[in-house]
Amino acid sequence: MEPLTTGSTDRRREPRRRGGGSRWHDRAVLRPGQSIILVNINSRAALVESDARLRPGAQTEMQLAGNGARASVRGRLDRCHVSALEPIRYRGVLFFDECMHLEDDGMTA
Repeated sequence: MEPLTTGSTDRRREPRRRGGGSRWHDRAVLRPGQSIILVNINSRAALVESDARLRPGAQTEMQLAGNGARASVRGRLDRCHVSALEPIRYRGVLFFDECMHLEDDGMTA
């Protein structure tokens, strides 16, 4: 029997930027005050990590800050899992409600 895939394929629709990109800090907050780390981000979603449990399906708002600017992005958490045990870390995807435009110097709504 042959394997289902013969090589790794990248299913990404667009490139991701590490952390918050060039404009935003890699630390952010999910409302109502849960600290997160931005692992990567694109115009449709962000991969985030937290030491507090992430609930798939939960509607939330991510608050970004950097270089004197602030922004809020609403979205839905999806595909959450435990990424490390000691200390425990959770990783999940935040799908944005609205597509955001990423520029070389940052992100605009």
